Amino acid sequence: RQQLVDCAAMLKALTEKFMQRVARNYRAEVGRELSRYGLLYEDAIVETEEVKLALKRLPEPLLVAREQRLKRAMMLSAAHKELPIEIASAYDPYESYLAPFLEEVKQEKKEYYLK
Repeated sequence: RQQLVDCAAMLKALTEKFMQRVARNYRAEVGRELSRYGLLYEDAIVETEEVKLALKRLPEPLLVAREQRLKRAMMLSAAHKELPIEIASAYDPYESYLAPFLEEVKQEKKEYYLK
């Protein structure tokens, strides 16, 4: 019985390490794909009701920058082109601009339903 428990624990540890490596590689690949078109991760998230509300709360300069990134990405994609590597590598695609506003919306929604 103890051998089975030890084997299960070892298998769990190996699985966790494997999944961490897969997640790290996937995140890197997604980042490279976003960078090819000059997008940030939050530019590509699905626009749920909460995301739409958070987008309405963005300051004008952040909203304009987001719209410009999306337009540029569409134009590059339509032309079957990518950003030059020196531009693409100049920023972090996981830089967050929407998260604070999204968290605010989620918190307000949570408070509303608790009343």
